[in-house]
Order: sequence, then structure tokens, then C-alpha cells
Amino acid sequence: MNNDKSEMDPKAKALTRLFILLLIGAIVGIAVSVMSLGFLYAKVGSIGSIQNVWGAFSTNFTLKTIIICMNLSMLFGLIWSYRSDFKKTRSPFLLGLMLFLLVLFVQSLLSLPILDLITSIVTIGVRSGFFYVLLAYQSAIFDIIAHFFGTIALIILFYLSNE
Repeated sequence: MNNDKSEMDPKAKALTRLFILLLIGAIVGIAVSVMSLGFLYAKVGSIGSIQNVWGAFSTNFTLKTIIICMNLSMLFGLIWSYRSDFKKTRSPFLLGLMLFLLVLFVQSLLSLPILDLITSIVTIGVRSGFFYVLLAYQSAIFDIIAHFFGTIALIILFYLSNE
């Protein structure tokens, strides 16, 4: 029996990794959101009608960005974990799981709100593009909830994968 006290309980280790990944994702999400919103406000903040909806827009934008960045960090952690297991076993199942997670990673990356803004601004201009995005963000709560359920699913997968 190993009495080494330096070994951490596997469940505690998994929960610690999960917490760290979620924290990193939240910090990155806040940073991306603040920088994106700062850039956008510098471009369109002088428009009077923007002031009326800026608070609700920035809240939805920030929440969605944080949740997606948390998903991205967990997906990265899962891919990294399965990568090391795949090196040891060369299991086709793990390869398929890694490819599946990679597709989810790209999907989450492409779901970042800043890409909506960049696409609409490049396509139809700064002011028109921003109003188009504002219309989309009036119902963004359902999109935020969908990404939140994705976060819950990834937390479950991460925890089960580290048992």
C-alpha cells in the first residue's frame, strides 16, 4: 500500500483541473469581451441611439463570450488529455473522440460574438453592421442558454473522463 501523502486523490485532481480550466476560460472570455466592446464602442459609441441599448447588448455579448471561452478551454483540456491517452494506447476510439472534440472546438471558436461583429461590419459597414448585430442580440438569451447547456455537458464529460 502506498502511503505517499503527496499524491492527490484522483477525483480532487479532476475537480481541480476542471476548476482551473473554467477559470482560465472565464478570464480569457472577460479579456476578449472587454477588448472587443472597447473597440466597438470607440467606433459607434457616439451614435445617440446606441446608448439606449448598449447595456443590454454588452451584457449579452460578455456572457456569451465568457461561456464560449470556458467551453473552448474545457475542449482544449479534453483534447490534450485524450491526446496523451491516445499516444499510449493508439485506440481508434480515442482518435475518433479527439476528432469529435476538435470539431466542437472549431464550432465554439466560430460561435464567438466578435466574429458576428467582424462579419457584419466588413459586409455592410460599421454603423449598419452594428445595428444588424444589435437586432440579433435582442434574442441572444436563447443562444447563451444553449451554450450554457454545452458547458454543463462538457463538465460532465470532463469529470467522467478523469475518473
